[in-house]
Amino acid sequence: MQAMRFNFRTLCRNAAERGGQMQQRLLDALEARHTVKTLPEFGIERAAQLASCTANHIRNLETRGDLPEPRMVEAGSIQRRIYNYNEINRIRDAIGKRPSRPNGAGCVRVVFSNLKGGVAKTTMSLHFAQYLAREGYRILLIDADPQATVTGAFGFIPDLDLGDGDDLFPALTETPSLITQAIKQTHWDNLDLVPARLALQYTDWRLSQPEERGNEALGPPPVRLHRALKQVENRYDIIVIDTPPSLGMLSLNAIAAANLIVMPIVPHMYDISSSVQYFRILEQLCALYEREINVQRLSILLTKVDASTETLNNIAVINGAYGELLLSNRMSLTKELQKSASDQLSIYEIDQPRGSRDTYNRAIMMLDGVNTEILLAVRQLWQQEILSGIEATEASSAGASS
Repeated sequence: MQAMRFNFRTLCRNAAERGGQMQQRLLDALEARHTVKTLPEFGIERAAQLASCTANHIRNLETRGDLPEPRMVEAGSIQRRIYNYNEINRIRDAIGKRPSRPNGAGCVRVVFSNLKGGVAKTTMSLHFAQYLAREGYRILLIDADPQATVTGAFGFIPDLDLGDGDDLFPALTETPSLITQAIKQTHWDNLDLVPARLALQYTDWRLSQPEERGNEALGPPPVRLHRALKQVENRYDIIVIDTPPSLGMLSLNAIAAANLIVMPIVPHMYDISSSVQYFRILEQLCALYEREINVQRLSILLTKVDASTETLNNIAVINGAYGELLLSNRMSLTKELQKSASDQLSIYEIDQPRGSRDTYNRAIMMLDGVNTEILLAVRQLWQQEILSGIEATEASSAGASS
């Protein structure tokens, strides 16, 4: 028996050494073809539409020097102005139409969460964050999934571009302020990223240890992300968090940090059943950490919806149980989205559709519909906070005068 254990140990050590050499060769190959991510470009009419002004107004601002000289490209016999999303935000700043959270309202944290994988949590986290950035908001996107799919979508190769400290782990296990060192700028001027690495999966084990549960300086393990985000949330209008396809410590931290939870559900029987367990776990979490948790709203998003009779019947069942929680917009599984997911690329960043233009336009319209509805929920939370502040001030004034 001892010999068998020794042989197995030797096999593992040798395999790890050979695997390390293989990994280095792969990283060298990746580095050789590593490209910098860029934003799509478009003409002045599209720029004017996004900035909510006219093309002539943009031309006038450029002529007066209120905006930089436009970039030009040859288009046949003429030169054509081109812009990207970062330049649209500069136009918004120049005309005073840059959106932000209202005065008196704090940063809203939006968490995409579910027990199951394959429900489009990552797809929606990525596209919602980029939709908000496209609209002009200041965004922090947190990749809390060790699979690091969101991180890869921004051009970061975890073991090539990132090292120890470049994820959530130090902020959750050492001191909350270390989250500032993990924040990376992206090719979107107003969208920052806290990346993930495969090593982040060690967080669940670490935070479950007895010594962590008794760590008074850092606080209870499930609420440490909440405390870390307090260090940086004033920089942003909205924080978006992608979670792992499980309910370990990373997911619990995201839930405990949330103001708004968006729960994607595929309308299949097993997914419907798992939602029941999900809500029971959330109830237990709230009972344990009632003072720390500030979830103000939960919305259910139906994803991967098709036109089959079974799906339509299941949607009716879900609507009967969770009707008031359901978003009215739904996500279908289009070919454009499938290609986007497999290529680790956002549809919002595609210059030219890989399939037909109609398929691409349907995907964009569907995403915009869902994201607009989630943004409306965020704005409602801002409004509630402002009204609560006004009521508290009036109550305080009335008490002082009496």
